[in-house]
Amino acid sequence: MRFGRCLLTLAIVGAASAQTPAPLRCVFLAEDGTPLANTPAVAEIVAAPPLQGIRMGAQGMTTPQGEYLILMPDSSRPWWVFVGVPGAVFFLNAADPKRIPTSLKCWLGEKPSAICRVEGDDSKLALFLRLADSSWWVRLPPLKDGHLLLYRLPPGRHQLVLAPASVAMFWEGVPPLQTETLAVTDDHIAEATFTAVPMGSVTGTVVTSQGEPVGNATVTLERNGVGLMTVTTDPQGQFRIDAVPAGEYRLMAFARDHDTRVQGVQVHPDRTTTVVLTLQPQPLGTVRGRVISDDGTAIAEGRVLIERVISPTVRQPVGAWSLLPNGRFEGKLREGSYLLTVQVGGRRTARPVRVLADQVTDLGDLRLPAPALVEGIVKSAFPITNWRVRIVALDGSEEPAQPQWTSWVAEVPVRSDGRFQVQVPAGSLAVIVQPAGSGKPLVRRLRVRAGQRVSVQFTLPDFGSIEGQVYRADTGRPVPGAIVTLLDETGAPVAQTMTNPLGAYRFAPVLPGRYAVRCQGRGLAMGIRHEVRVNEGARVPVDFLLTTGATIVGKVRGQPAAPARFYVLVDADSNLIGSVAPDGTFRVDFIPPGRHVVMLFRLGEMVAAKEVTVHSGETAEVTFDLP
Repeated sequence: MRFGRCLLTLAIVGAASAQTPAPLRCVFLAEDGTPLANTPAVAEIVAAPPLQGIRMGAQGMTTPQGEYLILMPDSSRPWWVFVGVPGAVFFLNAADPKRIPTSLKCWLGEKPSAICRVEGDDSKLALFLRLADSSWWVRLPPLKDGHLLLYRLPPGRHQLVLAPASVAMFWEGVPPLQTETLAVTDDHIAEATFTAVPMGSVTGTVVTSQGEPVGNATVTLERNGVGLMTVTTDPQGQFRIDAVPAGEYRLMAFARDHDTRVQGVQVHPDRTTTVVLTLQPQPLGTVRGRVISDDGTAIAEGRVLIERVISPTVRQPVGAWSLLPNGRFEGKLREGSYLLTVQVGGRRTARPVRVLADQVTDLGDLRLPAPALVEGIVKSAFPITNWRVRIVALDGSEEPAQPQWTSWVAEVPVRSDGRFQVQVPAGSLAVIVQPAGSGKPLVRRLRVRAGQRVSVQFTLPDFGSIEGQVYRADTGRPVPGAIVTLLDETGAPVAQTMTNPLGAYRFAPVLPGRYAVRCQGRGLAMGIRHEVRVNEGARVPVDFLLTTGATIVGKVRGQPAAPARFYVLVDADSNLIGSVAPDGTFRVDFIPPGRHVVMLFRLGEMVAAKEVTVHSGETAEVTFDLP
């Protein structure tokens, strides 16, 4: 097989701030130096360890000059970038944007990190890669002539799986067709060979009980409680799922205003299985009414927010209806209790309603009272930029910072002079000021009457700051590029930064209050400081001495459901999380020395916990035996 040559040029366009996305310009050239024009290109951007909670992708075509732009996210965070064309993918460590060269030259004729081969028909197959120390599976570009070359992978043992092309995202709950380990070193080329297996297809039609096609229905193919592939029916109610490995599955079909249909299906290799899924309509009731102003005229614009009342304290969002030009609204809902909230600018009114199947409930005229006006000023010694004021209707809620879906009334910006003005509905309200860069909002509770003008004032205390340095315990040297996270007293992240080449970091401005500071350097144990108190105008030093991390490995035995539904959390106040593999094993790295609680969760509920003591650099074992 003959390989071409590709040149990948990366250039940061303009001077991007820490919050400004930086476009990366990729230029692909063939072996003879001509641009790879109008060629499909893809990119995957994932957060690099130790920060792993964000991912994004892009796909498009190269220009006639072989260029392909990637819009990079927040450059203050570490990223891994995978960009490629059919037959080749390139890895770029963008943890420090300042160290990215202006031009990165890559030849397919050079020594690649790895070569992947698929013997047989690869048109319905996809490869997924997970780098060592990462929790993300990255979908690689399609193969070309049965081959995919991987360049500039970091040394280590990486995982590679072969899956059906219809699997958009791979995770541990998806059964792979084949799995290989890539042992990447600087001395030799790693190789992985897969064999294409025969697969089948599932086609069918979703219809009503009267035989009418159901368009835009969702059809999911699942096995062992894990949804593998999802498609949507066309206007004729037809769907098709290709590249399905042979075996027994369940098809689940769902459509609005219909009951869910579940049906078993057997998929055979090199054959197409055809099914018909019949959905039964749900019994619906009709709700209608008209919205008028306080003078009796119809409201031409606005919306009706619908919530299903689950309990006196829990409501489930259902949807929204738009008002017609004559102020009327009408819609169908399942039988049950609902709360309808009419919102028009700063005016609103709510009405509970009981919906009965096959009956019409006419609410008549819903009268909107005149709005009130809230004028305010925010006084701060720190410049006011990008601040917002949010209005929340309390309606008995005691958590204005976490309102119900329909309780959010309005949001307006604060001007540079600190002033704001907003129309609000009559009743009990919370006026919330969210200072930029702070997770601690300022709240004022009000009770206003229709047509009333109310003034409020927020006086912010002097801001403080948190700063420090991060060192290695074994060498005493500073740790550059460590991720430092500021958490409020509820444990929610407030801000995040990275240490500079001297290992220093700084959070400013910081509102007075109690915080926690969490720090993790690559390959080192996490450090965390609780009860960090910031007083007005105070500069609070918080240094970290990071040790070599420990590792906890373990096994979950006797699990009653698919292992992919389990995960392990080390201590409640950390982000040290490990997923449980299909064979019941798990692994969590970068654990600080000391005594920890290892908790096993299933579907967000803790099912077991054990205490373990670890030392720097050691590996401890934990086993969970489930009944």
